[in-house]
Amino acid sequence: MSLRWHPDRLRTRVLDALVAPQRSDAVARSRVAGAARERFVSGDSIDEAVVTAARLRRTNRLAAIHPLLPEATDAAGVEVTVSEAVTAIERVAPVTSGGDYRSEIYLAPEQLAPGVDPGPAADALHRVCVAGDDHRVDVTLRSGPHDDIDALLDLVRGARQEHPRLTTSLVARRHRSEADALALASSGARVRLVRGGAGEPRSIAWEDPHEVDSAFARCLATLLGSGVHTVVATHEPTLLDPADGLADQSGRGPEGLEYQFFLGADSDLQLRTADAGHRVRVLVPYGPGWLEHLHDLARRPSGVRRLLETLSHRA
Repeated sequence: MSLRWHPDRLRTRVLDALVAPQRSDAVARSRVAGAARERFVSGDSIDEAVVTAARLRRTNRLAAIHPLLPEATDAAGVEVTVSEAVTAIERVAPVTSGGDYRSEIYLAPEQLAPGVDPGPAADALHRVCVAGDDHRVDVTLRSGPHDDIDALLDLVRGARQEHPRLTTSLVARRHRSEADALALASSGARVRLVRGGAGEPRSIAWEDPHEVDSAFARCLATLLGSGVHTVVATHEPTLLDPADGLADQSGRGPEGLEYQFFLGADSDLQLRTADAGHRVRVLVPYGPGWLEHLHDLARRPSGVRRLLETLSHRA
């Protein structure tokens, strides 16, 4: 058996070990986790998230409120998601919306349990979208595990009949994503495109960074060429400049392409992008699942660099 490890895969194994149940409590109490939490998570409550969203709005940045809730495994868990999502929508809307600018709530599909029972998941998503429509807050779903993609796309397809502004996320590094991008673009769906962190096997996802970047560019070209609302959710410099170029080629103005960034990450880049006239949205996480959020952030290519910056007290 080969002893060679792909760097992304090795980093993923180490990070997964750190958040394993037998170690997670100790990690959560550590200095690095505490410093990272302060930088990358708005706090424990929706009140703290709303304060952060209002601060971002004063610097021409929009917010995507992200409740860090546990995965739902039954009807009670789904109800927790709906209740928290509706409350967040009601609280953030008066603070940040106005004109053609809308706030957003960002949910993980696992919080709606579409793989457990599609019926209740569809009903739950409909109720969240109704609250969003009433308060001019858009709803975005992240991509979720690879095995659940078809269930997620079915869920989105059904909900979009009544809620066309519903946005779904697409992980560019997965082999199937180019075909999914084409299908979503053909249906007029709003799409949030992410490069994707490491950890998935090479049978379903690209591992080489250059192949991942190329897949991202191909998916983005498909989406922009179709005219659908597209969100570029990446901090990688090698992808941001080409995204600008593709947007120009497709005839979109500065606001025709939305950029989404993590709270606390590359703040100077966020401000420069917003000051250049681009639409910038920042993911504002809050709640009990903060360690899992930091784990997800660290699995991305520049995540370890950001954690080291946090420890050295750099912005």
